[in-house]
Amino acid sequence: MKPLIIAAVLSGLVIVLWIIGRVTFALQFFSVNSSANRPTLQPGQFFFTSKLIKPRRLRYLCYRVITPERGPGIWTHRLCGLPGDTIEIRAGILYVNGQNEDRHLSLMHIYKIDKKDTAGIVYDRSLSYTIPPYADTIYAPLEENYVQRCQLPCERYILPPGMRDDTIFRIYKKNWNRDHFGPLRIPAGKFFVLGDNRENIQDSRYMGLIEQSKYVGTVLWK
Repeated sequence: MKPLIIAAVLSGLVIVLWIIGRVTFALQFFSVNSSANRPTLQPGQFFFTSKLIKPRRLRYLCYRVITPERGPGIWTHRLCGLPGDTIEIRAGILYVNGQNEDRHLSLMHIYKIDKKDTAGIVYDRSLSYTIPPYADTIYAPLEENYVQRCQLPCERYILPPGMRDDTIFRIYKKNWNRDHFGPLRIPAGKFFVLGDNRENIQDSRYMGLIEQSKYVGTVLWK
């Protein structure tokens, strides 16, 4: 009977710790429900977070958000700007305080592919598109590492400077777009977050800065 008693005690302890973790935000369990952070965080993956860990630049964090389309929720993005940091995206590359931070990351971007070359490229056709009248060019999200490793015959699609994005303009009152953004100094009490799937538009470029009071926890294993 002793093994059963020990197992019951351990199970009870785990449950108690789990309840304490949920109540205090010391330890929480989530699943990935979007493609915002591909290729590192894939839809359906599970992960733990803790509010006991201080948010650090380039770590994933979870935060509370309310959107008109989805209502309240908890979202996950990479923390790219802390208070006092200066953020700038030039030609699709993230610079923090003048340093290229994208060189450390595994990212996904939109690439232009000539239709005759698509047979040798693995991509999600449901997420690809064309821009009329240029039907011979396919625009598809690809992992940057995959493109470089396989030397694929494609070119990254980068918006030109000065092409204003109306959503970004409404928030920041600047003629910026997803690939040419900033410089922006992050004020006290705010975070700037980005998705690793950089053409996914639900991050601080399109939602504004995140209040630190909305912080839920830091992802533990990524």
